[in-house]
Amino acid sequence: MVDLAMTPRIQKTLLMAAGIVLFTAVILFSFGPFSVGAIETRLAAGAREALTLRGHDWASVRMDGQRAILTGAAPDDEARADALATVLASTWSGGVVAGGVTRVVDETLEARLQSGFIFRADVAMNGRVLVRGDATDAGARDAIASYAAANFPQGADTDLTLVPGGSASPDWEEAAKRLLGQLARLDRGAAVLRGEQGALVGDAPNPQVAQSVSQALGTMPEPFRAASVVTPSGAPAVVRVEDVAACSAVILAAQGTETLRFERAGSAPSPFTSVALRRVGRMFAACPDGAAMTVSIRRESDDAELDSDRIAEVASLVGGSVTEDTRISVVLVDSQDSAISFAIATLEG
Repeated sequence: MVDLAMTPRIQKTLLMAAGIVLFTAVILFSFGPFSVGAIETRLAAGAREALTLRGHDWASVRMDGQRAILTGAAPDDEARADALATVLASTWSGGVVAGGVTRVVDETLEARLQSGFIFRADVAMNGRVLVRGDATDAGARDAIASYAAANFPQGADTDLTLVPGGSASPDWEEAAKRLLGQLARLDRGAAVLRGEQGALVGDAPNPQVAQSVSQALGTMPEPFRAASVVTPSGAPAVVRVEDVAACSAVILAAQGTETLRFERAGSAPSPFTSVALRRVGRMFAACPDGAAMTVSIRRESDDAELDSDRIAEVASLVGGSVTEDTRISVVLVDSQDSAISFAIATLEG
């Protein structure tokens, strides 16, 4: 009969072997390729590469162990959902042993909440006001709809999306009404409120109304403020555009609500776009000398001659240049949502 009892020497050998295995495991999982830090680094790199390949430049990711945390301002729900799925699939989800992404935590924000959601109102050719954008709550939405219907003789068409938490100020409704009330005094025009910066542009029946509108917008409820470019019939514009943020707001108002585009397969902007570009150029002329505007045109094809012609057409309409010799530059970009977009910045130098 074999004696299975372990001698002290065997016991000591087994304990030493177990200790070596434990020590090796500790080293591997603390400092080696299976360490938490190494796994996080590898998973984060894979997730970032996957996001880049999917075009989600707005998104950022960090790792907490094998749990991925996605942040950034998502342009829409579809982009957010795709980014979350992209990160989860960026490596295998094989659990703790395999070392893959096991969960994705969504900490993204809507882009409009990050930049301050947008409210705008435009007076159509028939005198009816079109109110579009976001509202803080149902009460504010309904109050603004009633206010617009009561102040515009031709009525109002209101379509506001509820974005709870979009504005931290209880005076947002009052600021929106202030802009609407002054817009109602103009023959035509547009008003916007983005974040805490508002703007109104349009035509007034006479210089007295233009001056009165400008003064009224100079006392917006805190913390809001409003820029304005109001042109009375037969007289110079009354301008209140104090800085780059105010300039950006009047340019946004001047763009209108139609999609800016070129004629199909042609270099000329559509008739509406041509009008909007001229209006943007006039509004920018009212901006401070320290402001610069970049007009970006999306590259639509491999036709270099067409792209060059489009740049020249737009430059002629906004009063800009294809070089950087003026405050307005017109450039070609490879990727953006709209065919034509505007960016306002502080003029360098």
